[in-house]
Amino acid sequence: MASKAKDTESFSFSNWTVEVHRRPMRRSVSIYLYPQRPIKVVAGKMTSQKVIYEFLLAKRDWIEKHFNKFEELAEKFPKRKIQSYQKFPFFGQDLALRMTITVLAKAFVARQDDELRLHIPRNDWSAEVLTDEHPELLAVIRDFYKREAIKKITERTQHWAEQMHLFPKTLKFREQKTRWGSCSSRGAINFNWRLIVFKPEIIDYVIIHELAHLRHMNHSAAFWNLVEAHCPAYENFMKELRESQHLCEFLTPQ
Repeated sequence: MASKAKDTESFSFSNWTVEVHRRPMRRSVSIYLYPQRPIKVVAGKMTSQKVIYEFLLAKRDWIEKHFNKFEELAEKFPKRKIQSYQKFPFFGQDLALRMTITVLAKAFVARQDDELRLHIPRNDWSAEVLTDEHPELLAVIRDFYKREAIKKITERTQHWAEQMHLFPKTLKFREQKTRWGSCSSRGAINFNWRLIVFKPEIIDYVIIHELAHLRHMNHSAAFWNLVEAHCPAYENFMKELRESQHLCEFLTPQ
């Protein structure tokens, strides 16, 4: 039996929970899948449950395939807890998170040797700090990663711009799920700041790739020849980036 709350209802389908979100004037039915969450179906207010169920039946193999993929990714890229001694990828290294006390009023993160030091204000310190999870401090970790990304990627871009004699007019940083960089016809280059989790060679490949677009606004043979001239192993780095793109998922706000 379906349970209802305003314009949302839920029911069981196979081994999964389905949440149906009703929208006025909606004629089509759409499915959205997310790791460790119910199947989300968006349908019109007048769409019958029978139509939705038959739609799910038609998509059953597709749904199962994607949930299996989610399980594989969860095993390969386990969820990282904001907790003492958990390890976080940063610039190609796995750094242990260590809690420490600070006299400052706000929490902040700084790197020290092979550790990420999460400084907790004295007024928030307790005996449980070293054992508890701290999901509320994700924003503090994100600030550190973004700040370091802008600094390091800017430095590497300046280095490769001089090597390639190709200089962007502007350099900006964004947060995107899977797109790592872009170059406009006006010479503006954007980088995804979450690149900072990857090793320097991968970051350099992305930088070289976007700088090469300042000369070739396409993916022609000439473009790839230019990339290869400055990054001979670019195919390996491109493959590694594609296969490890979920490494930065811990930076995504819940």
